[in-house]
This record gives sequence, C-alpha cells and structure tokens, in this order.
Amino acid sequence: MSLNPFPFLRPPALALFALASATAWADDDCDVPPAAWQPRSAVHALAQREGWQVRSLKVDDGCYEIKGRDTEGVRFKAKLDPATLQVIRLKRAHGERDRQRARNAENLSPSPSHPLQEQEQ
Repeated sequence: MSLNPFPFLRPPALALFALASATAWADDDCDVPPAAWQPRSAVHALAQREGWQVRSLKVDDGCYEIKGRDTEGVRFKAKLDPATLQVIRLKRAHGERDRQRARNAENLSPSPSHPLQEQEQ
C-alpha cells in the first residue's frame, strides 16, 4: 500500500508540487535585511498621514502589520514592506458599518407619529 496521497504524481513530481505550494504561501512574507528597515516611528507617521487609528503594530512574517481603524471607522489589517512602507496587503472588515447601523436602529425608540407605525386603540 502506498502512502502517497496523490497516486497520480510520482515522488519527484510530488516534491516539485510541494515546493511550488510553499513558494506560493511565502509571497506575503517580507525578505528585507534588518538594516534596511524603517523605524516604527515612520510607520506611526504613515498611519497618521493616512488618518488611521492604530490599535496594534507588530512584525509578522518579516513585515510590519498594523491593526486599527481607517478614516471611516472600519476595522482593517495592513501588511507593510519594512523598507519602503508600501502596503503589501490591506484587509477591511466587511459589513461592519451595516452591523453598527442595525444596532443603532434597534436602540431607537419607535416614534408614534411615524405614518407606517400601527396605532394602538
């Protein structure tokens, strides 16, 4: 019985497949020597120029990672190249404004003068 999960691939092809997969996963990593990194103060200055509220700043996979809120108050996570401070990837929380709007609507008390509201008699 063979332990190969991909019986249609021979061992050399399987090794190449695994290597290609690992390379694809490493695309988000930053490979910058520490001497070329911008200081954290430069990252904070960039965030201030962009109007971002920084909740956390850390190093992840060799890149700077910022978590915070943008100018519209939407949560985001950004990965920055540590040498150039260019945004490599930016993820925004989807639907957050809709959820907040729904919460606000639940907290409003109904108005008796609203034309669509049923009147109790």
